[in-house]
Parts: sequence; structure tokens; C-alpha cells
Amino acid sequence: TAFTMEGSSIKFGPGVTREIGEDLKRLNVKRVLIFIDPNLLKSQTVATVLEAIKKQNIDAAIFSVIRIEPTDASFKAAIKVATAGKFDGFVAVGGGSTIDTAKAANLYATYPAEFLEYVNAPIGKGTPVPGPLKPLVAVPTTAGTGSETTGVAIFDLLEQHVKTGIAHRALRPVLGIIDPDNTKTLPPLVAACSALDILSHAI
Repeated sequence: TAFTMEGSSIKFGPGVTREIGEDLKRLNVKRVLIFIDPNLLKSQTVATVLEAIKKQNIDAAIFSVIRIEPTDASFKAAIKVATAGKFDGFVAVGGGSTIDTAKAANLYATYPAEFLEYVNAPIGKGTPVPGPLKPLVAVPTTAGTGSETTGVAIFDLLEQHVKTGIAHRALRPVLGIIDPDNTKTLPPLVAACSALDILSHAI
């Protein structure tokens, strides 16, 4: 019997979001696309991320057309922007939907292919990711996403009315920034539901 355990790189602590610019610089990122949940555009978390990136003179663009439950259509829209912009790094600020969207955009922008090429079989071809992706830094704003530690991106395939995904270790963010300050404004019910979400996944 043999098994392998691989963990994601995690930075934890109140205020560590302020270091994201330095983290990206360390990863040699010079042009970054930032995926942001549209409900968070005016939040303190986003302001902190943008200020930290600007301080390191990293060229940045924002993509905020994120669906609460991503679809193949919303993934394709993100892929189009990520591909056209010739970015060398990505940041995701939000919940699991935002992080999953960034994962898919990173994959198809790095290794262009027909959409179903990397999608899990039997819905898609299930082709393994050819190699490493560009650096993706995830900044979760809920306590229950877990997406910053996984190589999975989930979406609804509208034409077939099914929920499926893309799964490969290469999709996993290179860094998850877990900052308690980013969850301070969560309503109590959302915090509770997030906890139940991650607990049910763990079970």
C-alpha cells in the first residue's frame, strides 16, 4: 500500500492580504488578471489587494463577470479574456465560484483546447493537463470554500443539464491567502452555511 499527500501552500494570519503584491513579485508575475466576485468590488478586501499589487508596480486588470454557480458559458467568457490579455499570473478574490473560474481560465489560456478536452469523463474527454500552469493566488472571502486547496473546478454544463468539472493537481493555486480579516463582514447565517458546506465536503 502506498499513498501520496500533497498540500497547498497556505499563508494564514490577520492582515496577510497586504502581502499579496510581494507574493506575486516573488512568483515573477508582471501582468496579472484579478478575478473578483462582483458583490465584492467595493469591499475592503479588494481595495487591499489592488493597493498591494499597485505598490509592486504589477500591471493588473479586473474580471468580475462571475456567476454564483459557474456554467460552461461563464467559464468560456473568462477564458476569452484570460487568453486575449496574455497574463503571466492570476489572482482570485471571492468564494469557490470565483476561484474555480480563475482555475479554468488559467488552464485554457495556458493550454488552449476545445472546451470539453479537459472536462472530466464521461462528459468530456478527461485529457490530463499537459504541464504546469501560470501562478494563481487565491484569496477566499468565505470560511467554507476550500477551493484554494484543491485542483478541481466545478461548473454546470448547460446543454446537457449536468454539473461536472475539471480535476487535475495542476489546477491547484500556488498560494492560498487565508486572512480572517476577509471574513469579518460575513453575515452570521452565511458564516454558518459556509461551515456546514466545508464540513459536508470533508465528511
